[in-house]
Amino acid sequence: MNLLIQNCMIIDGTGAPAYAGSVGFEQGRIRVFRGGELPTARETIDARGLTLLPGLIDAHSHGDLTLVSPFAARSKLGQGITTQIAGQCGVSLFPAGGKGAGLFSRFVSGIAPYPDLPDDLSRLSSASGFFGWLESLHQPIATKCFVGHGTLRLWAMGYENRKPDAGELRRMQDMLRRCIREGALGLSTGQVYAPSCYADNEEILALLRVVHEEDGVYANHPRNEGDQVAKARLETIRLALEADVPLCVSHLKAAGKRNWGKPRGMLEQLERAAEQGLRAMVDCYPYTAGCTSLNVSIPPRYFTRGLGGLIEALENSAERAIIREEMSRPSNYDNYVLNSGGFSGVYVSSCPFDHSAEGMFVSEYAERRGMTPFDAFCDILVRNKGLGLGIYFHMSEDDVVEILTHPLCVLGTDGLIGRPGENPHPRAFGSTGRAYRLLVREKKLLSPEAAIHKMSGQAAEFLGLHHKGRILDGMDADALLVDLDTFCDTATYQNGATPCEGIERIFIQGRQAFLPSEQDSASFRFPGE
Repeated sequence: MNLLIQNCMIIDGTGAPAYAGSVGFEQGRIRVFRGGELPTARETIDARGLTLLPGLIDAHSHGDLTLVSPFAARSKLGQGITTQIAGQCGVSLFPAGGKGAGLFSRFVSGIAPYPDLPDDLSRLSSASGFFGWLESLHQPIATKCFVGHGTLRLWAMGYENRKPDAGELRRMQDMLRRCIREGALGLSTGQVYAPSCYADNEEILALLRVVHEEDGVYANHPRNEGDQVAKARLETIRLALEADVPLCVSHLKAAGKRNWGKPRGMLEQLERAAEQGLRAMVDCYPYTAGCTSLNVSIPPRYFTRGLGGLIEALENSAERAIIREEMSRPSNYDNYVLNSGGFSGVYVSSCPFDHSAEGMFVSEYAERRGMTPFDAFCDILVRNKGLGLGIYFHMSEDDVVEILTHPLCVLGTDGLIGRPGENPHPRAFGSTGRAYRLLVREKKLLSPEAAIHKMSGQAAEFLGLHHKGRILDGMDADALLVDLDTFCDTATYQNGATPCEGIERIFIQGRQAFLPSEQDSASFRFPGE
């Protein structure tokens, strides 16, 4: 036995009651001892007063975009996450190339301002190349990945705002099938982001039929999370039922005060669909503010010529006036600024080139610059070549709590990371600790076992991660020793890059792992490597 952990409480991730016992790690696998004589081990830890948990699972991560970054690894390990589900919201690192080759790095920069890419992008031409590159990085976080529909469409047709012709659709279907066979989980769509937003339901359904044939899963960021959110979510449910595929409901929410309360009806829709045979899982993060690209509220037609075309439009006074008018009223696209009550509800998180607006609401930046809020918003985008991340304050805590405590819901961080020194949304570092503190300790709505199940075994079971998320014989030896009395988040909107408290030790593949330093510029390594 390599390592033996004695005298701990064990929450096994299945939702079963906690129990006292000992756990051994041998050749990267778990062995559980509930009593009797214990084996000898090279190292023994007396874990009296601590609880052993399975390594936590981030069910909605964009961590595939920052696989080299020690800062990103710190954000996951600092909250006990050892497995992440990536390629969400229609954006994955594969397949790269094809018709979108020249636009690829800018495309993924819309989600991750500084994406980590191999020197040779041909390594990302399919899922097998991506997973091969991932293996070469010795990344500590186990990463499972969807095929992003936006990436797939970019590869097949660039930013074209039209239906695919028969050949283009067939190529997308063939590539999707190939990627699932090479290890991808299935398909994700991000229907507010170009070019995924240009697809109609006929195209998505044609791709979902491949997902069905290959026993994959569908993850969906819908067309609208504001005024049309209930309709958009129902549209997704119907597609999943028609294609007969399991559905991951990405970051369920209702954005905009006038829409608060709608999640209850959406959860009821999912329950009815489950009665019709739909396998569904919801992911949610425990915050009332979301985070995504600053440019997401620009009308989608301005992205057909990429970010260069967007900047040209913003610099043209006539086009800017049209954009201002359209962004100022409800429209047929998801306007995050409007859902946040205007620019006073949009906080500039990180920018890749000009950092002068970081840490301010757009309205504050406007006042400092002597501009209207809309012109200040355009100024930020122009200075940053159309890129940057915003934090959008647009949700109700009552809704968030109701979603998180629903039986179908698991925890996802939806965490987006810039560079060290830039301030991320606190969900990137604090989601697990905040969810536990909020739901178990403060509101007392979940037992410790139920909360940990949502962060581990429930997602593992749904996604077919047979060796992750549970403290059971034969599982991967990814585990945490935690003081549950002190387990909580420390990250805030003003200082979003601080790890959770209460995590005493982290084990990956049976070896203890440590957080990379904030200044570390090299890829993560286990101690002694």
